Amino acid sequence: MKLKNGLGIVLGATLGIALCLIFSQPAQAATKYTVVSENWRIFTPICFRAKYPNKKVALWNKKHTKRYGYLTDRPNTTFSRTSIAVLKHGNTKAVYYYVNAGGTKKHPKSTQGYIWRGYLTKGLAMDELKRRYVPIELFYNNADYANYIKYSKSQKITKAMVKALPNMKLNLDLTNIAAYKVAETMSDEDPSLPDIKSGSLKTKNYTHITYFPKVTAYLKKSNNVATATRVKKVKRILAKDYGLTSAKLKRLKNYQIGLYIAENTTGNKAKDNAPLTTKFYAFAIAQKVK
Repeated sequence: MKLKNGLGIVLGATLGIALCLIFSQPAQAATKYTVVSENWRIFTPICFRAKYPNKKVALWNKKHTKRYGYLTDRPNTTFSRTSIAVLKHGNTKAVYYYVNAGGTKKHPKSTQGYIWRGYLTKGLAMDELKRRYVPIELFYNNADYANYIKYSKSQKITKAMVKALPNMKLNLDLTNIAAYKVAETMSDEDPSLPDIKSGSLKTKNYTHITYFPKVTAYLKKSNNVATATRVKKVKRILAKDYGLTSAKLKRLKNYQIGLYIAENTTGNKAKDNAPLTTKFYAFAIAQKVK
């Protein structure tokens, strides 16, 4: 009798737990994701990478009923944003991005889906930063641009030139200013023309902006010359044609460098974002306004 009573208590408790699970889960599942608004008219390329690379964050369909994969499936991958959506779940509204990344040898199919924007951060992942050519408009901060100079095999000359200019730091804003100055003189049909809007240039942050067309002209015709030889020649041009001897360069205070070199891109494969013969050179220094 005691055994039966004990068994009844166990079965009753088990049944109670099961009923709780049965009645609690449908209530959560019934709370669907609905679309409040969505904007697909995004013309400027905006790139993102995982904000928490080791966190298993899913990419979903719009209704959150199907997973397309996880960010951790594609580590060190840059995702492009193609839409901005406001999704509602219960009483909560949140902004989601529809993002995608093209296929690779390891992942033949592209990875795409909706993801809460808080799981992403604007910028490039290592798959892009190691490329021989990255369009200047895809850089959003100094750190990404510095990493491109550090890791891209085509940027040895840029790295060497920055090192040859003491007490100056490479700056993305000034690089954009220098690139726009050069782009003004180029044909709109040129495939290497940087997509830079003059309204976004922060020229007011600089004074004594100096451009070096003789340096860029030399770089353009010497792209197959050894890096050390090119740097020595650049130093001679700076001293002879611009009066910037090594001693004078050392005396310059609070100056920054704008430098963008796109060359030797013939090693790119078709999946890279550049014409195979891209060449572009922009170089300036300026004093940062305090």
